[in-house]
Amino acid sequence: MDRRKFVSASLLFGAGVGLAACTGSQTAATAPARSEIVSLQERQRWLKSFACNIEQWFRPMPFLDRIGAAKALGFSAIEMWNPNQPKNGKTPLAIYQKARELDMRVTSYSPSPPNFADPANEQAFWVWLDIAIESGKTLRITNFNVTGHKLIEGLSLEQMIENYTNMLAQAAPKLEAANMVATIEPYNPFTHKGHFIYGNEPALSICRKIDSPSVKLNWDFFHMQRTNGNLITNLENGFDQVAYIQLADSPDRNQPGTGEVAYGRVLTRLRELGYSGYIGAEFFPHNQNAPRAASDLARLAKSINLADPSI
Repeated sequence: MDRRKFVSASLLFGAGVGLAACTGSQTAATAPARSEIVSLQERQRWLKSFACNIEQWFRPMPFLDRIGAAKALGFSAIEMWNPNQPKNGKTPLAIYQKARELDMRVTSYSPSPPNFADPANEQAFWVWLDIAIESGKTLRITNFNVTGHKLIEGLSLEQMIENYTNMLAQAAPKLEAANMVATIEPYNPFTHKGHFIYGNEPALSICRKIDSPSVKLNWDFFHMQRTNGNLITNLENGFDQVAYIQLADSPDRNQPGTGEVAYGRVLTRLRELGYSGYIGAEFFPHNQNAPRAASDLARLAKSINLADPSI
């Protein structure tokens, strides 16, 4: 995603104009329809279902400052990637304390596991798992995303899937005892080359084979659309294994309304199926325009009367 450069913190919080200062230039050829900025009150009302991914929003602002930036846009929840990067000001305790100070909820994190389908990384996996669980306890979160599925030279696809499954099966009792859920996150082969878990399979089969309440899926609609398409039917078929949801429009990974996905229908069906949790807004605001992206997301939620999360 290095094709995008993000606005600076000074633009985001310019004197007298606040968040509106980060509005990027628009053209008729590139701007999605209905570009007006929704009021803060409306955003606060309709962004309740969404967790702002502060890794992709607000760069290159200092990390902890992004929590306040998300709140200023109207979000009440955030998500992140690896929370254990002290040199960048990221520690689980610092994140939790800042979020609590601002009355913001943290919904998910992605603590960067080793490539654990490789037998050589088995010991590193167990060290990582302990840190991941401890991070969740500090952050007051019960779920975290799991990747670690890069291709391994010398192993067949079947061997990689078997190794990956076996490691998570062994981890399941530890996760259950800690009341934690590890959510496998499949990628897509266009923006994340070199992996062996893309789209709904083999991820669904892995979860069903392990058959644990603590090993489920992060169903990222962006990755699912780019890999499989047919979003609603595939969601229905895999919903029994879904523990967390993320979204972005396709193909450019901006906010809903900038691409090809009919997110009104998708999110309506998501709530009908019984998903009552948060939806991670893991996308890059179109044209680096954070108020516009938040407004588009709020407008989408209002258009379908999206039910607030109940957790």
